[in-house]
Amino acid sequence: MRVRHLTGLALALTLLPGLAACGGGSGPESEEPAGEATSADIVPTQEEAAPASNVPSDTFVQVTIGEPETLDPAWTYETSGAAVESNLYDTPLYFNREKADDYVPQLAESWTLSDDQKTITLTMRKGVTFHAGGTLEPSDVAYSLHRAMLQDRVDGPMTLFLNPLLGTSTIEGYAFAKADISTDVPEGAEAPTLEQVPADVIQQVCEDVKATVVADNDAGTVTITLKQPTPWFPQLLSQPWSAVLDKEWMIEQKDWDDDCATWPQWHNPEPQESVLFDKANGTGPYKLGEWKKGQEITLEANADYWRTEPIWEGGPSGPAKLTHIVIQKVDEWGTRFAKLTAGEADTIVVPRANIDQMASLVHTEYDGGDEGAPATEVNPGGSVNLFKGYPTVAADAAMFHFAINPESEFIGSGQLDGNGIPVDFFTDIDVRKGFAHCFNWETFIQDALKGEGVQTRGPIIQGLQGYSDTSPIYEYDPVKCEASLAKAWGGKLPETGFTMTLAYNQGNDTRKTAAEILADELAAINEKYKIEVQELEWATFLEARRAQKFPISIAGWLADYYDASNWVEPFMSSAGAYARAQSFPADMQAKFDEKIAAGLAETDPAKRDAIYAELQQMAIDEAIDIFLAQSTGRFYVSRQTTGWYNNPLAPGLWYYAMSKP
Repeated sequence: MRVRHLTGLALALTLLPGLAACGGGSGPESEEPAGEATSADIVPTQEEAAPASNVPSDTFVQVTIGEPETLDPAWTYETSGAAVESNLYDTPLYFNREKADDYVPQLAESWTLSDDQKTITLTMRKGVTFHAGGTLEPSDVAYSLHRAMLQDRVDGPMTLFLNPLLGTSTIEGYAFAKADISTDVPEGAEAPTLEQVPADVIQQVCEDVKATVVADNDAGTVTITLKQPTPWFPQLLSQPWSAVLDKEWMIEQKDWDDDCATWPQWHNPEPQESVLFDKANGTGPYKLGEWKKGQEITLEANADYWRTEPIWEGGPSGPAKLTHIVIQKVDEWGTRFAKLTAGEADTIVVPRANIDQMASLVHTEYDGGDEGAPATEVNPGGSVNLFKGYPTVAADAAMFHFAINPESEFIGSGQLDGNGIPVDFFTDIDVRKGFAHCFNWETFIQDALKGEGVQTRGPIIQGLQGYSDTSPIYEYDPVKCEASLAKAWGGKLPETGFTMTLAYNQGNDTRKTAAEILADELAAINEKYKIEVQELEWATFLEARRAQKFPISIAGWLADYYDASNWVEPFMSSAGAYARAQSFPADMQAKFDEKIAAGLAETDPAKRDAIYAELQQMAIDEAIDIFLAQSTGRFYVSRQTTGWYNNPLAPGLWYYAMSKP
């Protein structure tokens, strides 16, 4: 996902917690019998009062389209998992309600920032207990962050911490540099591994990590030392990656034993290899009930929750008011809609293309991100309230992969013979430019987003350093599309054609529409240009992307913190969650990395703006992605529910703030 790779849920709740029809017609036709109405076709009129929610007042039912890859906060870098974890765990700090740049103490009783802005001191609360009964100590905070940075799985979130704390993007890269092991290996040669790092260096790497976060149990403090001022670091301490674990319990469960000699054993695990894959032991307002894979997750209120004072003025305190949470996974829109109209759900993921079907269900419409926004009663018999028009910090892109895994099932024959594409198909810039000119943004924004969005102008979204609403962009132009593709691959494409599969995550109709628009426009240029559109389960989609099997991957990004660096990092950095899998050519990647490093090191605002503007232009010049759109938020919830608010950096719903009075 935050967090993060976006599933359909994140985009639908905030825009989602995790990712519409009316696109092209290249996808499979509906299997529903012609002439028979589906549940999605049956829309109550205003005269037919929509049934009130039948969900009990102490229960909240959320029907979404994605599920976590894992429940390990240090591993998770997608919104479905982070949304659940944010309710199970507490962090040292937390956002002051809707404000993404203002914080309240959470597990920390108080906190200070040094004059040079490089030392954060947390004074931890006393008397807080974990779900399994352990007592919170400052050493639990330190252990949690140490473990997370040393675990540092590929394409994971820990680069967010490693850069400001150690000046590195990955813990492996840090170890290789200390051991003087080159990572610049010849093509075809094997990359170095931690097994090649001497034991004394392994020890030192861990000690360096531990020196950045130091606990003093007697004083009740945790001291975090940054290499350079990092204004957004408190935002990281307010999100699930900073979730505090019970050190003793983790060791009992056979996770990392806090020994600096052994950490490589727990480095870069598969999701199911983590102790926390499908269990949890936090201090949060909810305990994990059950996770039925592919079906639902249940959470139960923590009756012994430690908070006795409101988290902010007028905010929640004590045990959660909603004592039972049910998160159901339902990929098909009609089924989700039927559950809502039958009063069996409090909120559902609503693709933008289907918002017209929701209109008659709306009781009150709020023009903003909470109940304090201007409100209009729309339908006295409506069963849900609608919040709309609030800003988001999320965007989607269709990303070209330059070195596709030869074992990929998405490239057909693997040859430029009309029945597939070669693994290096997108190394030709004329292919990338042609695809970009063949994408119809106007159709996408109108059909998939109902006009509630704007074309993005590169990796950096509106409102951040380096963004300009006059910077060059690709425009839909079939003539330029045809001309570019005619030049590509020595002029072979018009006669030979190509075939590939473009996948999207199941239930994400917005991304399905994007894929179908691109497929249809290319086919209209030349019937030999063939793209098949395929849906995949969210976890399967993420696994295939990490394995570099996609020729093009469509995915979204939800900001981790407010800064342009958090947008160029995933889309352009060699350690980026997306860019790594795209395998940019070495010379291109080196230019990107050098400029990204300069942006992180620069403190002068004007110079930073210029650096990020240059990175924005570099992404367009190289046509690394088709940057799609940034939309405004839209969220539907049962009218009995109160307390919801939008925080743009939140990965999903924080049930603790909600209730049904």
